Amino acid sequence: MKSGEHDTAESQLLTWIMQKEVIIFGATGAVGSELLRLCLDGNRYSRVHVIARRPTSLTHEKLQWTTAEFDALDNLELVSGLVDGDAYCCLGTTIKAAGSEEAFRRVDYAYVLNAARFAKKCSVTQFSLVTAIAANPESRILYNRTKGEVEAALIEEGFPTLNIFRPALLKGKRAEFRLKEEIGNWLMFLVTPLFHIGLQRYKPVEISTLARALYVSADRKNKTISPRIFESDEIQTY
Repeated sequence: MKSGEHDTAESQLLTWIMQKEVIIFGATGAVGSELLRLCLDGNRYSRVHVIARRPTSLTHEKLQWTTAEFDALDNLELVSGLVDGDAYCCLGTTIKAAGSEEAFRRVDYAYVLNAARFAKKCSVTQFSLVTAIAANPESRILYNRTKGEVEAALIEEGFPTLNIFRPALLKGKRAEFRLKEEIGNWLMFLVTPLFHIGLQRYKPVEISTLARALYVSADRKNKTISPRIFESDEIQTY
């Protein structure tokens, strides 16, 4: 390829990348807000759509913010610009924060599935989801079982590319205080030497690292493996 042809091809590729749009579910949470910043500041997306339950004062030329309930997405107008685009889902809560086991499952299972189905109707081709290190549909623990069940449900949705992230405990500033995570982080600090002898996957993950893993991995060239599972030790490398 001649130099001029190479420059033209590169310019066309950059134009295509900048025409790509993305939607984020859960952009008001710790991971989602960090991911939103990456999407707005980066040059991958020309438009960043957010669906959230509460409005925002944040303004940006690329940002399109829609306030809606996640149990009413069927009534929401589809986003035409998301054809062949990306979607990230960072929705998640705890039983304590939700108030009950039923309310927890509504957020971590029903709302996540509703978000995925809305993205699919918008013709999104790549969906990235945050679950947890111990996600297992056969687990006796409600949290882990719910994470495993929602993974299985999303696999059945048949996205061309599905990325599943299973981080260990998260470290970083949150809007809400999570006592169990704080206790877990202190315990992990005490056993830090053990991470160097085979327990790396259980090391707490910085919120900013997880957000970066979500963002960077969506641009990977080899997308033939789907679903692609990102375990916690791999997330640590981003």
